[in-house]
Amino acid sequence: MTEPRDQLALRFAEICLEAAVPVMEVYSSDFTAEQKADRSPVTEADRRAEAIILERLAELLPGVPALAEESFEAGVRPEVGDRFLLVDPVDGTKEFIRRNGEFTINIALVEDGVPVAGCVYA
Repeated sequence: MTEPRDQLALRFAEICLEAAVPVMEVYSSDFTAEQKADRSPVTEADRRAEAIILERLAELLPGVPALAEESFEAGVRPEVGDRFLLVDPVDGTKEFIRRNGEFTINIALVEDGVPVAGCVYA
């Protein structure tokens, strides 16, 4: 790891802040929800935030695989060994759709099955 864990968590927070911009743009628009194969909802906010997050994480931690909810649903399933990134671009999509404010953007670095640095951005 090139950065101490606390610094990495701060970088994750910066990425979440950047991803929050399109999330809130969608939130304040007249968006429609779609349904994934597992019948859970997805919105444009999920997709737009995940694209930003994955791009920034690839710059920050090149070579570290990222397991991200919407990409996984689309069939992108990277080999994750002992070290990987876990991303949920809008955790609480049902709440997002209800516009009750009860959703988060989540990023974590997992090592040996344990989250060691992360950000939950509300």
